Amino acid sequence: MVKSVKRTVKGRRPKFNTDPAIDNVHAMMMALTAEVTVLHDRLDTVERICEAKDIMLTEEIENFVPDKQTLIAREQWRQQLLKRMFYLLREQANDEAEGHTDVSYNAFLDEIA
Repeated sequence: MVKSVKRTVKGRRPKFNTDPAIDNVHAMMMALTAEVTVLHDRLDTVERICEAKDIMLTEEIENFVPDKQTLIAREQWRQQLLKRMFYLLREQANDEAEGHTDVSYNAFLDEIA
């Protein structure tokens, strides 16, 4: 039996702003920017390869109608992206649900110091 391991960082996350919502939005924007950058690079590669082979895809792309499997795969990818974008908010909610607050974290630090 394979046991799943929770892959999250423990401890407090760095705070850069007085309003934690700004840090959350920043983390979400960074995750989205990373995804967009990778997608841009891949699309640019495909376009350059096609152009080098005299393949013009613009009209085909505009007229493409995805089948059911493609739609399912795209939705799965979209859900994974949303999981990455909202990771920090989920972790904060989990910390709060488990009673991990700034007060309990500082008390723990005082205890081990």
